[in-house]
Amino acid sequence: MNLKEMKVDELLERRDAIIAELDSPEANLDELEAEMKSIKEELESRKSEEAKKAEIRATVAAGAGQTVETFKEERKETMNDMELRARVEDALAETIKGRATPEQRALLTTDASGTVEVSKIVDSFIWTDWDKSPLLSRIRKVYVEGNYAVNYEASATGAVKHTEGDETAPAQETLVLGTINFVAQYFKKWIKVSDRVLALRGRAFLDYLYSEFGHQLAMAIENAIIADLAASALTAQVTHAIDGDAVLFGLAALSDEATNPVAIMSRATYAAIKSIRTTAGARIEDPFEGLEVIFNATATGVYVGDLAGVVANFPEGEDFRYIVDENSDAEHDLVKIVGKVLCDVHLVRPNGFAHVTPST
Repeated sequence: MNLKEMKVDELLERRDAIIAELDSPEANLDELEAEMKSIKEELESRKSEEAKKAEIRATVAAGAGQTVETFKEERKETMNDMELRARVEDALAETIKGRATPEQRALLTTDASGTVEVSKIVDSFIWTDWDKSPLLSRIRKVYVEGNYAVNYEASATGAVKHTEGDETAPAQETLVLGTINFVAQYFKKWIKVSDRVLALRGRAFLDYLYSEFGHQLAMAIENAIIADLAASALTAQVTHAIDGDAVLFGLAALSDEATNPVAIMSRATYAAIKSIRTTAGARIEDPFEGLEVIFNATATGVYVGDLAGVVANFPEGEDFRYIVDENSDAEHDLVKIVGKVLCDVHLVRPNGFAHVTPST
C-alpha cells in the first residue's frame, strides 16, 4: 500500500513490524532501512501539514478572513492535542527525575486520545542530533536486542562467460564468509546541575536535558565509528603522503559497493591539503575529487569510503536512558544526572573504506 494512503496508526504499526523483522536472519537490511526512512519522512510530512493547518486556523480565528463554525471546532481539537502533548512532556520530565505521580506514569503508557505518542516527543529531540551529525545521518541503523552478527563475503570467485553448448560447465563458486559481531556497550555522559534546573517543568527540562546530552553522545558515537574504521580488517590500508593525491589513492582502493563515498579528516588535515600548491605556485583545483568532506577531530590521515557500509545497532533503541541522583551532593544543592545510550558500530563491507596514512 502507498504510504500516503495509510493512516498514522497503520504507519506506526508497520514501523514496529520492521523493527521486529530485523531479528530474522533472512531480513534484507537495505530494504528495511529504506522503508523505515520513508515511513519516518511520511510521519514528519504529516506533522508539518498539521502544523500549517493549525496556523491557518489560528489566523482565521483571530479575524483574518471569514470565520466559520467548523474552523472553531477543529481549532478546539488542535488545542486539546497541544494540551495533551504538554501533559505528556510534563509526565516524561517528572519520570526522568523519578518524581512521576501514578497518573503521570499511566499517561506515558496509555494514550487515551490515540493522537500523541511519547516516542514522537522523544524522537523529535533524538533525531535532531542524529540528523545534524554528518556521520550518524548516513550510516545504517538496526535495533536488534542482545548480541548481533552480520555475515559478509570475504572472498568469492566471480561470474564467467559460458558459451551455449559448451560441455565444460563453469566451476562452482568458491565462497568464503566472514562475520562481524556486534556487542553493544553504553556511551555515557554525566553532569551536575543545580536544584533550579531540576525544578524546570515539562518542555523546558527536556530541552535542557537533551541539548546537554544529545550532542555529546552523538559525538562519542562518531568517534567510535572512526576508531572502528582505523582498526577494522575490512578497511583498506593505503600508504601515501597526505597531499593533493591522498583522496584519489583512497578512492582507488575501494570496492565497487562503495557507491557514495565521502572523505573524512580533521580540520587540520583539510587545511594542510587545501594549502598545497603546484610547482607553478597555483592551488590544486580540487584535491578532494568532488567528494563531500566530513570533519572529525579524532581522524588521523584521510578516510575515504561509503558510510552506508557502516552499521550501528541500538538494542534499546535510539532513546537515551537517564539516572538522576539527588542525594550524593544534596548538601551542595547539586543533582547528578547520567545519560547513556546502548550501541555498537562496525564497518561490514570489505574495502568499503580506505584509510590513507603516510609511511612512518
